[in-house]
Amino acid sequence: MANAVQEKRHPGIFDDVKTRSGVLKEIQGNPVTHDAFLRLDEEFQERFVEFCMGVRGVKMTCDPFFKKLFNAEIYPERLSRFLSEILGHPLEVKRMLPNERQRITDMGSLMILDVLVEFATGELADVEIQKIGYRFPGQRASCYSSDMVMRQYERVKGIKGDRFTYRDMKKVYTIVIMENSTREFRKMSGQYIHRGKYEYDTGIEPEHLERMCYIALDNFLDIMDNKRKGTQMSELEAWLYFIGSDKVEHIYKVIESYPWFADLYREINEFRYHPEEAVRMFSDALRIMDRNTVWYMIDEEKQKRQKAEERAEGAEQKLSEQQQELDKKEQEIEKLQAIIDGLQKK
Repeated sequence: MANAVQEKRHPGIFDDVKTRSGVLKEIQGNPVTHDAFLRLDEEFQERFVEFCMGVRGVKMTCDPFFKKLFNAEIYPERLSRFLSEILGHPLEVKRMLPNERQRITDMGSLMILDVLVEFATGELADVEIQKIGYRFPGQRASCYSSDMVMRQYERVKGIKGDRFTYRDMKKVYTIVIMENSTREFRKMSGQYIHRGKYEYDTGIEPEHLERMCYIALDNFLDIMDNKRKGTQMSELEAWLYFIGSDKVEHIYKVIESYPWFADLYREINEFRYHPEEAVRMFSDALRIMDRNTVWYMIDEEKQKRQKAEERAEGAEQKLSEQQQELDKKEQEIEKLQAIIDGLQKK
């Protein structure tokens, strides 16, 4: 891999490949970095070592890296360009909004969004980065979309007071980017981006606020691997490579099509020279993934318990019906026995 990397050099990007032994020695030489490194699982340790060597990039599906590179307070133009490509029309990010919503009651739920921004148009967008798509089913997307509608309603109504009308409300976009999508998305292997809104069977088009967008990065990478060579890469495809792939050949492919991406990759490459900060971000990414896995297991157990209860209720209902049938047959037998007894007496 190192030789392949050295064949194409871009200043500040993989131009000083290190040996594995050299990286491990550097990690062991810093107690803080070494302690955090040992807490990573085997897969993340390997990713971290290869990143520090300079033979692998970083996937932006790692939540800490995405938020670092797409911080709307520092790089509003970067996030504006990315989201404009996803949504299919130009949008300018005005500011980031708090990603945590206040509880309505002491027992109420607390919604925490990954990245929530307001556009110059007043529209809102929530960007959710999911390493595993099962954590963001359609029902959850609807809840997040509704949460954005209510945030906007409270803010706009508070500003306009009696002058408020519902026509003052702007669209809200829920964008879910999945590294590993669920079966329903994988079945549509020829598609990787799904944009949606309310539709009616009559064709009527009242102006609803909610817009949804799902991106299956695994489908995207499969499609691009099979794409005819020499085909021009779109800017959206370049962004999705940047988000979803840490392979060196993909990184060079993006830079060759869009040279300005080199600045973003250089920014990531800087973490190689600050292993203490890099390993902390890897640790945060692993912690978030482990937490999501625990939540998933809890959801799975709840579903299993619910199905078991439904099966038990069904079995109980069936037994009840069988008992009623037996009671009915016993009554018929008693009637027949009474007729037989009467005949015998005669």
